[in-house]
Amino acid sequence: MLDWLRAIYDRLTAGGSTEAQAVQSGVWVTAINVGDRVLQLLKVIILARLLSPEAFGLLGIALVAIAALQQFSNLGFEEALIHHEEENVDVYLNTAWVIKIIRGAVIFIIAFLTAPSLAAFFGEPQAEPLIQLLGFTPLILGVQNPAVMYFRKHLNFHREFVYQVGGRLIDLLVAVTIAVVFQSVWALPAGIVAMNLAKAAISYGIHEYRPRIEFDLELGRDMFDFGKWMFVSSILVFITGQGDDAFVGWYFTATTLGFYQIAYRISNAPATEVTSVISRVAFPAFSKVQNDTVRLREGYLRTLQLGTVISFPMAAGIAAVAPYFVHVAFGNEWRPMVPLIQVLAIWGGIRSFGATVGPIYKSIGRPDIEVKLQATKVIIGSVSIFPVAEYFGVTGVATLLVCLPLLTNPIHQYMLMTILETDIRTLLKPAVYPFIGSVLMYIAVTRVSGLVSMNALSLTLLIAIGVIIYSSVIYIIDILTDYEMRILLKDVSESI
Repeated sequence: MLDWLRAIYDRLTAGGSTEAQAVQSGVWVTAINVGDRVLQLLKVIILARLLSPEAFGLLGIALVAIAALQQFSNLGFEEALIHHEEENVDVYLNTAWVIKIIRGAVIFIIAFLTAPSLAAFFGEPQAEPLIQLLGFTPLILGVQNPAVMYFRKHLNFHREFVYQVGGRLIDLLVAVTIAVVFQSVWALPAGIVAMNLAKAAISYGIHEYRPRIEFDLELGRDMFDFGKWMFVSSILVFITGQGDDAFVGWYFTATTLGFYQIAYRISNAPATEVTSVISRVAFPAFSKVQNDTVRLREGYLRTLQLGTVISFPMAAGIAAVAPYFVHVAFGNEWRPMVPLIQVLAIWGGIRSFGATVGPIYKSIGRPDIEVKLQATKVIIGSVSIFPVAEYFGVTGVATLLVCLPLLTNPIHQYMLMTILETDIRTLLKPAVYPFIGSVLMYIAVTRVSGLVSMNALSLTLLIAIGVIIYSSVIYIIDILTDYEMRILLKDVSESI
């Protein structure tokens, strides 16, 4: 057994061409995301039986507050070093490390001092100590080994697997232990702090680089020249990705925010898993071929094909089985989040479709394109969110998220046509067949769901039916057309 596992590990760390490394890294990042998501979901399911939706809402308020401080101070140094054409960027690491420590300390001080005001803003005084505790996390992550950036730059995601999943396992163990013993909301932030302490420790154990307190102004400026767009982008990403959380927590209640955030975690599996894999692997992989339009175009189309063939059915399946999953995993107390899961699942599918666009812009040194389009969504969303919430409630806020990317996606497609020197039919073709298969699967599963009782066995049956129908549709399409899914899977398996 050990020999077999060692053989698999050797194959997944064998290296090779950029394409082969990208595929191997994709396997590792998938393992990271699946492991991380399974551990997170297990924690949420266990704690949902011990704690109330309000407890999750209070944590959500604290997380939104800290995320805002982090995103509004993100200098984009890691992205700048990943994009750098030089393979060895050690000369930059000490400067980046010093700045990240200073940034973490500043965030901690601001979080501690402003926690009372932030809690009052959301109308939840109980959130104050949670915000202060979570304020430690940016400082903890600031002192971690800056060389973890190399895991992404060199596509060495087998090391990041230990770094990410190891930390998440600590989060699960600490949070569940405290929840079982004390049944307190403190279980949630304590797990997060413990996770980041573990990740900081692991970062020094799995990379030999040792940073020193050293600062070079010129190197800092060099990183900021690229990172400034990531700084602006991170602010807009926060507003578009977590601004809705802040609004829901402020406009509604902590309990509503608890429903909303857990629904988001469940429904956006296609985005958080597939999109994360695509973005983290595609950016460094595309950066290596940034000056070869043909290879860049081929890489984009293959990545889009593989991403949508997985993420689209996930989104459709989550929407179809949401009532059964919530009943079985969480209980009747959590039923209000069923329509939120169904709406947000659509958004997850749309996000996964656009996951390959950002890495293309960054790989050619044009992150400003994405920033400008994100700004457009922020303006439209800011104007629309108040009337939508007033007339349609929290489900209306979720629906607004679905509509916003539909407005900017045509512009993304036009920019891609120019960058990749191709036409719209070529760009959309990889996603059309997965969309058709996902719609057919959704119709079949929802029809069958009306005929079975709401229990774990029925949930398993519905998932099995969905997998069989979707796989059959894609197989038939692959035989009758030039979709070449089997060829892509064969290439992937050979790279592994």
